[in-house]
Amino acid sequence: MKSVQPFRKRPVPDFNRLLRVLRGQEQSRRAHAIELVIDAEILQTLQERYLQKKWIPLTAETQREYYTQIEELYRLLGYDAFVEGVWRTSWVNHPALGSPQALDTAGPLSRGVREWAREGSGLIDSWKSFESFPWERIHVDYRPYELLAQILKPGMAIYASSSFFEHVLENLLGYEGLFYALADDPALVEAVFTRWGEKVLNYYQNVVGLEAVGAIWHADDLGYKTGTILSPHDLQKYVFPWLKKFADVAHEHGKLFLLHSCGDLFSNGVIEILIKEVGIDALHSFQDVILPVGKCMERFSNRIAILGGVDVDALVRMAEEELRRHIRGILEKCSPGRFALGSGNTIANYIPVESYLVMQDELRLWNEENGLTS
Repeated sequence: MKSVQPFRKRPVPDFNRLLRVLRGQEQSRRAHAIELVIDAEILQTLQERYLQKKWIPLTAETQREYYTQIEELYRLLGYDAFVEGVWRTSWVNHPALGSPQALDTAGPLSRGVREWAREGSGLIDSWKSFESFPWERIHVDYRPYELLAQILKPGMAIYASSSFFEHVLENLLGYEGLFYALADDPALVEAVFTRWGEKVLNYYQNVVGLEAVGAIWHADDLGYKTGTILSPHDLQKYVFPWLKKFADVAHEHGKLFLLHSCGDLFSNGVIEILIKEVGIDALHSFQDVILPVGKCMERFSNRIAILGGVDVDALVRMAEEELRRHIRGILEKCSPGRFALGSGNTIANYIPVESYLVMQDELRLWNEENGLTS
């Protein structure tokens, strides 16, 4: 692999500039880097290998030190903002469903075991369990936002992030539980979505006005390779009205609503509903077998921003030179424009660190070759 130093020659963070680029208000002076999540195993490896600093795990006693290292890593890697260090929201007093476990085969960065979503019923399977669920006791731990507001260096911001549909699907009703209830007890389905939607909305209302929060980056996987998990009709009934409420909260505070969603949102017209009715400002998560990011730019970048784009499968499987050509092709099709480069999903611990560094290096080279280094 070519010599790559991930913390060398990185641009100064400027979230306000990224914001203008994503809104189409400014021609991008450089291609920006963006990432929803970088797994802790990747961040730890980068910190220990290249900064020669010991990794500080997150505990109740190390929160400030932990978030300080997270901010430094993202800043030195060339990002303008990041999700607040813990994947999604920390919900206090939320009952645990428990997850099936299997061996984590992620190679040298394996965490030992990997958890999977249950496919059966969730925490709520009847009106009785709905009524006994501790809705009022569940709340958000806002301490990370308080700490990061003190820690962030100039130019950096954080994204507020949570899930709504995916949480109902995987935890509250469960996959099979949701599908059966849609037919057997739609009133229960609506009640669960309403109560959880109120929780997520309240969380966004409480954080979106903070100066440190640059945007809402909502994460809900609505689909799979060939379609959406629910029909467009059911999505419009149970899910999209709440996504619109979340988007409205962001827009009321002059901030963007970015949507991460895996799956095919294009073949059944869901993307049009998300743009026209929900009001998303940007779309993230791309698989080449669904719609390559370059084609998405051609079709939608005059209406929304496009984020990420480097298929995780490419990051995992491609050899260095092939991967460099692939990433360069994405940059040629998408930049400059309402675009920021990153993975098509997340930098999971099974992605080789070297492949992540190749992506970052190609971004650096692209900016240097085009005189876009500031």
